[in-house]
Amino acid sequence: MFVPPGHIFKPLIPKTTKKVFLVARYLLGIFVFGLNKFIGFMDFPAFEGFAAQYMTVIEGSYILKTMGVIYILSAILLITGRAVGLATVLIDPIAYNAFMFHLTLDPANTAGALVFVALIVAVMIGNKEKYLGLLK
Repeated sequence: MFVPPGHIFKPLIPKTTKKVFLVARYLLGIFVFGLNKFIGFMDFPAFEGFAAQYMTVIEGSYILKTMGVIYILSAILLITGRAVGLATVLIDPIAYNAFMFHLTLDPANTAGALVFVALIVAVMIGNKEKYLGLLK
């Protein structure tokens, strides 16, 4: 089958699937909105052992504030639909580290991090043409 140049990577996604990806993008935007890092209206759950030591270290450093800035920037980009590829690339490392933190140090609370990663994957699949340059 002959595919004309320029049409090789055009997504052939039905409209309902596009709506699913749009909903995933909005949910991810809401999920990562990082005002809590600055205002502190939600408390972290109580951790034990190494997880508690790790959280004590990063709460006293620049890491949570930096994550908050990245979260807010990514949330704005995701909700407005501008630079969605950049937004997901910015929050990918945070999501991966959150997932690995919970998987290894706090297995009882892994579900939230898994939802975080799943939303990012869904948004990336919905916008896969934006990541082709990274894979060259």
